[in-house]
Amino acid sequence: MIATINGKLKFKSINQIIVDVNGIGYSLNVSKNTLDKIGNIEDIVFLYTDLQVRDDSILMYGFKFESELNMFKLLQSIQGIGPRASLSILSALNVQKIVLAIKSSDKSAFQLADGIGQRVATRIVTELQEKINKFSIENNDLNLNLNIDKEVIHQNEEIVEDAISAMVNLGYTKSDAFRVINSILSESIHDGKPSIEKIIPLALKKLSK
Repeated sequence: MIATINGKLKFKSINQIIVDVNGIGYSLNVSKNTLDKIGNIEDIVFLYTDLQVRDDSILMYGFKFESELNMFKLLQSIQGIGPRASLSILSALNVQKIVLAIKSSDKSAFQLADGIGQRVATRIVTELQEKINKFSIENNDLNLNLNIDKEVIHQNEEIVEDAISAMVNLGYTKSDAFRVINSILSESIHDGKPSIEKIIPLALKKLSK
């Protein structure tokens, strides 16, 4: 099995690259995020890979970061989501945004990807909800900083939901609202009971930076 590839970048297109390794050109399917970070033609590149063998084809997928490869595999653990859909999601959202969208149940984020409708987006958010914390721990290079006291969230669940709803109504995404509100609760965990009146101004200030 080919786990990584290291060679000279010879070709780039919208979702495909060719890497020359000792005179042999390897064609790899890549996400837009990897394509944007891979470098220029003739650069030496290193990629994590996933080789998929089918009856009618042998396809290799390449990733700039190991966390992107791991997310590619995690998405395919959902029935009905194959490599093409997974790559489409990874082209629309980076790994950090995918994790955040799952944690915040932001189905609309996944619908930014080509070919992903509401039904599939709902399935992603629902089925990966319990797996995403383990993924975040195992891929600690993501620096998401979302590990707050679950008891605090539970005790203030209604306020959190109302605050997120208010931020969404103001035009922010559910993912961004979830991120800043979690950050605020984490920072003010010992400052008394949170309220909408306290959270919204702080959230707006954080998002305006």
